[in-house]
Amino acid sequence: MLLVSSALNSHRVQLLVSVRNRDEIAPALMGGCDILDFKDPFQGALGMIDAETLCSITEYFESHPVEIPVSLALGELIEWSGNRIATRIPSAITYLKMGLAHTRQMADWYSDWQDFKQQIEETNQTTFQWIAVAYADWEQAEAVSPQEVLTAAIDSGCAGLLIDTFFKQGQSLLDHLSLDELNALIEQAQSQRLKIALAGSLRQKDLAALSGVSPDIIGIRSAACRGNLRTDSVQEQAVRDFRRQLDQQSALTRSG
Repeated sequence: MLLVSSALNSHRVQLLVSVRNRDEIAPALMGGCDILDFKDPFQGALGMIDAETLCSITEYFESHPVEIPVSLALGELIEWSGNRIATRIPSAITYLKMGLAHTRQMADWYSDWQDFKQQIEETNQTTFQWIAVAYADWEQAEAVSPQEVLTAAIDSGCAGLLIDTFFKQGQSLLDHLSLDELNALIEQAQSQRLKIALAGSLRQKDLAALSGVSPDIIGIRSAACRGNLRTDSVQEQAVRDFRRQLDQQSALTRSG
């Protein structure tokens, strides 16, 4: 039976908006996002922005400091396997995240993941807050299971856990994991002081169902874009509408 101890009942759920370049920063901020996330939707679920865009946002933040957390997607672990890590991360970045698609058959995925994190921090001479990523459609993505990712996140001292979808072809997070499954993962993560974020083609219509679980963060890309197309541009009004619906659902749940 689902235990309802909802964050939508008790506190303001943070809204993460994924943007692909500096042009989308202002619409996301003006729309009311709480966490600004950078990824390239043309390069997969957690596609990393290219070096030119990375340089561009570095310049942007130097002249336009932001007061909210900023996160950066680094692609999939398998894409970095065997490569020397020399990526420079903008100082404005708070959180880093990396996907684990196609790692289910890798006997040493955990040590490879830890080695990658260490190389990134040594290159940048700083310590980042890492967000572990579990894919709800993990079997199709040939990834390790959400429970394995959560256990690894706890063992390695990650700041949080993101539950997302790898494939972006019409199905959402809720098509792959039940509310009971989500709630079990969320409660376990939060008991270990990990922040929990939910994403994966979520729409405003999904917020009522999600009021029965307790995420700290809801992440969107397609719902923030023109026509709900994740490869289109982020629109201020779309972000604002989602933020309003999220707040209204919180109020409705509390009053109920």
